[in-house]
Amino acid sequence: MSFHFKTPFVMTRNFSLILLFSVTCIVVFSQSKTLTLSVIPSRPAQNVVTSYELYDPGTGNTSLAFDDADIFKWSKSALYKAESWGYFLPDGTEVPYIKRDRDLGQTFRHQQSEPKTLQAITVSTNYGTNAIRQNMYGKAVSIQVFEVQGTPKLNTNGSEGSAKAYHGYPHDRYTQPIGAERDDFWEGETYQSIGIFRGAKFPDKTAFGFAESDSISPNHPKIKGKLLRFELPTNSHIVLRPNVQYAFLLMIDEQCAHCGFALANNYYGKYEAGHGIRRDGSGRFPPVPADPNKNFTDPANRKAWKDAHFPKNFKKRAQIPPGTNGYPDVDTWRDLTFWIEAR
Repeated sequence: MSFHFKTPFVMTRNFSLILLFSVTCIVVFSQSKTLTLSVIPSRPAQNVVTSYELYDPGTGNTSLAFDDADIFKWSKSALYKAESWGYFLPDGTEVPYIKRDRDLGQTFRHQQSEPKTLQAITVSTNYGTNAIRQNMYGKAVSIQVFEVQGTPKLNTNGSEGSAKAYHGYPHDRYTQPIGAERDDFWEGETYQSIGIFRGAKFPDKTAFGFAESDSISPNHPKIKGKLLRFELPTNSHIVLRPNVQYAFLLMIDEQCAHCGFALANNYYGKYEAGHGIRRDGSGRFPPVPADPNKNFTDPANRKAWKDAHFPKNFKKRAQIPPGTNGYPDVDTWRDLTFWIEAR
């Protein structure tokens, strides 16, 4: 089954700069249900065609998020749960919104001389305080693979030089200098989905050295820096061609309480053949403003709530193109820690 649509879009680092204003994304669903996910003891050593092994130790919680607890992004008083900051208008006004669902991934390039069949993708859990949330164990996860085309152009989002970014980390624009590059994003890249693989389960607690009855803190040292290997089904036949750009996107299948896991990464990465990507909520930027003094289900927040969350239909979710722009942060300069195996 295929889907075609057009929307403003995004791309990579360190290439010539051309801006494309539309994108066509073709979503192809694999019929196989045999994606597997396991914790492996050491980094892949065979059939690795490209990788990035650096990370920022002990900082950050860059995570996949598909939680059922709504939270306003807003720094001022609110009648309902709120955290951190909204985004800012050019006049300095802070705009509240509802925290967005998130898929995470990476673009990469097969740089060897012969085509090879994609076998597995390995990532690492993070080293921050929220490595694996309490209810993530055993939940269904999927992976989407793209072929990437186009040439990038950096969009500075209206903040340059000494100007403060309108969103990004740190979020407190009033008292902290948010560097102008913190809201930059790439435009000009198109993502054609060449496979979605489902059926895997996030490893259970025993895979990390615990009993299933244990209550594990998301900050427990034994779950940090663990290697998660996604092995594609043997009949997937995704061929990586030399010097062609590809991408993967990791997904939590269903919304649940306290679900999510953080991925090791460099915020300012040095992987020259790609960059981190994300899919945030409805894909709309900036997010629909919300009213933090009214309930999430109030009619006044209906559009903001819908904008913050993935469509319930998985196929519609997969049609939302990834990119580097996101709220509250961007992945423009980020590289995940990852290994790509191909035969």
